[in-house]
Amino acid sequence: MKVPITRPFFDDDDRAAVAAPLDTGWVVQGPNVAAFEGLFAQHTGAAHAVACTSCTTGLHMALVAADIGPGDEVLVPAFTWVATANVVLYVGATPVLCDVDLDTFNVDVDDLARRITPRTKAMIPVHLFGLPADMA
Repeated sequence: MKVPITRPFFDDDDRAAVAAPLDTGWVVQGPNVAAFEGLFAQHTGAAHAVACTSCTTGLHMALVAADIGPGDEVLVPAFTWVATANVVLYVGATPVLCDVDLDTFNVDVDDLARRITPRTKAMIPVHLFGLPADMA
C-alpha cells in the first residue's frame, strides 16, 4: 500500500515559470539564476549568494564553508531525507541521529541537547510539513 506524505500543488503560473527557462535553453545557469542570486543577496544583506541545484548541494557547501570534517559530529533529525546525513559523511564527519517529536516530526530538542558532545560542531534542522523546527 502506498501512503503519500504530501501532495504537491502546481498551478498554471508555476508551469509557465518552469517552461520559460526550458524554452530559452538556460536551465541551470543564466540570467534568471543571476537575477535570483542578486536579489537574494540584497534581501539577506549578504555580499554574494550562490544558487544550488539541490538541497544536497547547498547543505554540502554549508558544511564545507563551516570547516566541518573528520572527527566532527553533526546532529541531524532521524526523520528526514537521506541527504541530510549523507552530506555529513561527504565531508568526513559523523552524523548523529536525534529523535523526533511525534506531534511535529521535527527534531526533539530535548533529545538533541542530550546528544551534544565536545565533538559536536553543527546541527542541521529540518522543517517538515509546513511546521518549522524549534530553533529557540
